[in-house]
Amino acid sequence: MTRQSPYAGTELSAFITHRIAELRPKKSQIEIATEAGFVNPNMVSMIKAGTSKLALDRVADLAKALETDPARLFRMALLQSGHETTRPVVEEIFGTVVSRNEVAWLEAIRDASGNTDPTLTVRARAAIRGIFGK
Repeated sequence: MTRQSPYAGTELSAFITHRIAELRPKKSQIEIATEAGFVNPNMVSMIKAGTSKLALDRVADLAKALETDPARLFRMALLQSGHETTRPVVEEIFGTVVSRNEVAWLEAIRDASGNTDPTLTVRARAAIRGIFGK
């Protein structure tokens, strides 16, 4: 991070850069910025480059334009500029921010366990990590 690009190298800037590249066959970066409601279409470039942060009130619209989960984007936006104090407050009020994909995993675990609220054992943790090659 530099003074001119204080948010460069954040998970959010990398994610947005990657997501725009994935969507390139369907829509341009300018179309994404317009769909997200940015008055200045260059704002998306500024967020990607890390010269500007994503305002939390813009998360839902940008998530829709990027065709991604707003909870995931919100979590990255909180962390973008060192919101170490904001994140605990949000999590205290709303609980852990969970994406739609994570909710699907939780529902699968509940279904597989017969809704027994299984403890995360060492073996279960190893099985989950194994799925992701870790």
